[in-house]
Amino acid sequence: MEVFFILTSMAAIKLGSSKSRSEEKIQFNSASGNCYSCATTNMRSNFITKQRGPPNRKREPLTFDDNCNVDPWIIKQRSTIACETKCFKWQQLLNNSGSFSVMTLRSCYDRMFDMTNSSTLPLPDHNFCTAQEAKLTCLSDASVIEHSCWCEGDFCNTSRSILYSKLAIISITISLLFYF
Repeated sequence: MEVFFILTSMAAIKLGSSKSRSEEKIQFNSASGNCYSCATTNMRSNFITKQRGPPNRKREPLTFDDNCNVDPWIIKQRSTIACETKCFKWQQLLNNSGSFSVMTLRSCYDRMFDMTNSSTLPLPDHNFCTAQEAKLTCLSDASVIEHSCWCEGDFCNTSRSILYSKLAIISITISLLFYF
């Protein structure tokens, strides 16, 4: 795994591109690079209109597969999309009284989301990640942790930060439950 992360970091160097935005063909050369375009199977139903997940989605990812959660390398051939802007990864961990579920979405940001909608978050100028936790009002012992990242470079949206830190998150959540 360490070699893969080193290669991903090295691939973040911009190489330039003569490719047009409308091309669907996979090429390993674009300004930003190639991104994974996938979502977990629990996002498939009503993907475009589903309330859970980032708003203003305009198209489905190339594939729905649970490997999108942990190791998109396994589905690389059927989930690669060329991207001239930034790759994007969104992941949500739902803790429902100690029962956890994860949703993941990876894609090229401007291809997945309606950039003409004013409520769509604009592309950041640099690689950027956010994380937030919220309690659910409908369930007293439930919380949601969301993590979003925008990045440039081939397959940079492979980050597994939530899953690697899942134990830390679980420990913090349990500590907070006992604290309050």
